[in-house]
Amino acid sequence: MPIQPPAPSTPDRPIPAGEDRVLATTSQLAGRVEDALDCRLNAAVLEDLLLELDRGDLVEWVTVTRDGEYLWDLTDAPERIADVVAAIVVERLEQWVEARAAE
Repeated sequence: MPIQPPAPSTPDRPIPAGEDRVLATTSQLAGRVEDALDCRLNAAVLEDLLLELDRGDLVEWVTVTRDGEYLWDLTDAPERIADVVAAIVVERLEQWVEARAAE
């Protein structure tokens, strides 16, 4: 049995028409990545990655489709992921500068 992700932070609700949201199922996202990178992607591995990103509040699953696929809200994901990566890079640079200063 697959590990279930945490419950969405917002109640399961229909997305209002006209709301600019970026929604995709795991297989849709895998297909887009495959098309963009011209490579085969293991959808199960992608789903595991998405579940971890969900636990870190970097993406959010909205619902499960009738076919049993997760529907992901990726609207703010690029900015959220970029913020985390930037914070880690700054932290590593600060550590490097401090180590150099101590020499």
